[in-house]
Amino acid sequence: MNFTPVETKVLNRVQKDFPVVTDPFHAMAEELSIPEHDFLDAVRDLKQRGIVRNISGIFNADRLGFVTTLVAFSVEDHDLESAAAAINAHPGVSHNYLRDHRYNIWFTLAAESNPRLEETVKKLAEQAHASDYIILRNEKLLKIGLMLSIGEEVQQGHGPSRGKGRGRTSVPRPLSAEERESIRILQTDLPLENNPFGVLIETRSSSIKLDAFMTCFKRLKEDHILRRYAAVLRHREAGYRANAMTVWKPRSGSDIDRIARIFHDSHQISHLYLRTLLPGRWEYPLFAMIHARTDDDLDAIIKDLSGKSGIDDYQVLRSLKEFKKERVVYYSPRFDEWERQAGL
Repeated sequence: MNFTPVETKVLNRVQKDFPVVTDPFHAMAEELSIPEHDFLDAVRDLKQRGIVRNISGIFNADRLGFVTTLVAFSVEDHDLESAAAAINAHPGVSHNYLRDHRYNIWFTLAAESNPRLEETVKKLAEQAHASDYIILRNEKLLKIGLMLSIGEEVQQGHGPSRGKGRGRTSVPRPLSAEERESIRILQTDLPLENNPFGVLIETRSSSIKLDAFMTCFKRLKEDHILRRYAAVLRHREAGYRANAMTVWKPRSGSDIDRIARIFHDSHQISHLYLRTLLPGRWEYPLFAMIHARTDDDLDAIIKDLSGKSGIDDYQVLRSLKEFKKERVVYYSPRFDEWERQAGL
């Protein structure tokens, strides 16, 4: 995929955290020494072409009082589409993929408590006619943040998030009414206009004032409730046509910290977790999501990681189909609606 010099600069910049100001497009254009109208025109064109997926806030679910996990279902081929539709209907499902594995449907799920999460997975498994399923909880977050390098520039991801093993997750704090309203607004795709947050407040028919909103925006960032506010790109349209979720089984007695550093330092890895071990059912604790421009590049990255880490027992779970990819809208009434319809 070839982009103009301006498009390259814009794409690399909008994937990074937006400045917390009333007109971030003006600030970013000034930072890059690009006329503001050229900057905005480029973003509009990239969005229209389907390269920029959306621009909104990315929140730390645990700081909002939500529990998140990765779930894998084993579903018969003839049930795949109906199973995906049932899973996608849940408002806490952000990503849902068909993968090349015995467990063939993989999705991320957010719920308001551990008991609710387990009840929800059980109900979804019934609706999807899954013959088996596994819940792979996040034991430790090592790295998160996908920034696709456009052109020659190398983007850096976010991480590691230190000390976030299970049982030590961030405790949510009470949120004011203005903060909850700000979170609702920050989850909405940003208008590509001057003073976009003011426009967003108006189009959402919100009663919050812009100054109060900006104060909440800043506070949510400072308190690590809002992890990042940035654009997300569509991988394939941006030139990254190969990706895979890889799972790794370190040898007994391996230096996990050393291995984690090797994987963390790979710019092609966007998400890196240690997840639940289920002896006899799932024995690959290290999960790394890898993005590459070609299948050959992807194979080379995996081979390099195996050589550097010393791990030769791994699986490559390629994405065969994307069933769903959208950010969870926290505090949405759709959670209660889904539970009522599901009889939970």
